[in-house]
Amino acid sequence: MKQQSKETSEFQALKRVILSCVAGSSLEWFDFALYGYFAAILGRAFFPSEDSFQQLIASFGAFASGLIARPVGAIFFGHIGDVWGRKRALLISIHMMALSTAGMALLPTHAQIGLWAGILLTLMRIIQGLALGGGFTGTIVFLYEHSSQKRKATFSSWAPFSLVFGFVIGALTATLMAAILNTEQLESWGWRVPFALSFLGTFIARYVKNKLQEPEEFLAVQEKTPEKKKLSLRTLFKNHWRAIGLVVWIDVLTACGYFLLSVFFPTYFGEILGFERETSFIITTINMILFALAILLGGWLADRIGKRRQMFWACVALAAGAYPLFLILSSGPLWALVGHLGLIILFSLYYGPIPATICSIFPTKTRLMGVSLAHNFAMAAFGAYAPTYATYLVKWTGNLAIPSVLFIASALTTAIGLYIWEEGEHY
Repeated sequence: MKQQSKETSEFQALKRVILSCVAGSSLEWFDFALYGYFAAILGRAFFPSEDSFQQLIASFGAFASGLIARPVGAIFFGHIGDVWGRKRALLISIHMMALSTAGMALLPTHAQIGLWAGILLTLMRIIQGLALGGGFTGTIVFLYEHSSQKRKATFSSWAPFSLVFGFVIGALTATLMAAILNTEQLESWGWRVPFALSFLGTFIARYVKNKLQEPEEFLAVQEKTPEKKKLSLRTLFKNHWRAIGLVVWIDVLTACGYFLLSVFFPTYFGEILGFERETSFIITTINMILFALAILLGGWLADRIGKRRQMFWACVALAAGAYPLFLILSSGPLWALVGHLGLIILFSLYYGPIPATICSIFPTKTRLMGVSLAHNFAMAAFGAYAPTYATYLVKWTGNLAIPSVLFIASALTTAIGLYIWEEGEHY
């Protein structure tokens, strides 16, 4: 009975960890969904141009600025998390994201203050990027260190699930706004409402503060680490440069693939393929819901057949299938849904085990800063401009399937890194 009571107590504690982390991380990615869905509207409001492609590219450029800021946020929050606690880093990042996203709802447009509108939008994106630099990886590490050794991939996959769940909520919100407002209302003020809702994130942070405890694995290391030996950025690079390089390598597909599937596709369906706005929103929303579930499946499978094996063959399959799946996207809304879903399923088999994989490469003492720095550098280097590159490629070549080359190149690059990686080893 005592053993059963202990297991029940541990399960309840783990459920609280998952709920808290999913709630906090979902808020942070809610904004990224809104930006992807409203990229064309934001382009017209903040970067007006006679060329609609240039508006879209400028809007994606502001989006990229937030991702480029993530490595700086990774250093800041990674240091806080490894020295003063995972929980404190998570709380600060949630507050920063909630307030900066809500602040976007108050921004004046180009018609009101000219070029300063685009500058202020970019500034807000940078603040969000700083917050995200520690928030998402903080969630990854929190879940990884709270879960048992045999279920690391299963429970860590709730971190990318929360990422996609945030996108789903953002997608549903954007779809609702598009359904109840006409085009003029949506473009003049309707887009502001979803951003303003992010202020509710301050209440999520309060819940996290009251419910979460530091992982025992982290506390055990803290007790053994003298203050003078606390982690520094210089020490991290000196002792774990191979781990940083390996995580960046393995994360290339994460960075490129995720932002193409979630940020680029809503605009691709509407602005490039010419689908109705509501149709584009519905396709992407349905597939993002399935994306979230597929990620959990990917994590669960990886604990049973091995992370390295599953991720490697998922990369190979994605590289082989990307171009054929892109070819069917322009055949109509139903085929677009099927093609997008095919890309999502192949990507999810790789993506579900990613959190447990990159956490396992670093030792506990350096884990949060190491994972944050390497992961966010990969996001900035390979993900920030992926939607922009995809848009340029379509405009330059006129080939609607040309964005598939980004999937192919990133999948093959990551497959090589996975082939080199020795599972279970710290670097």
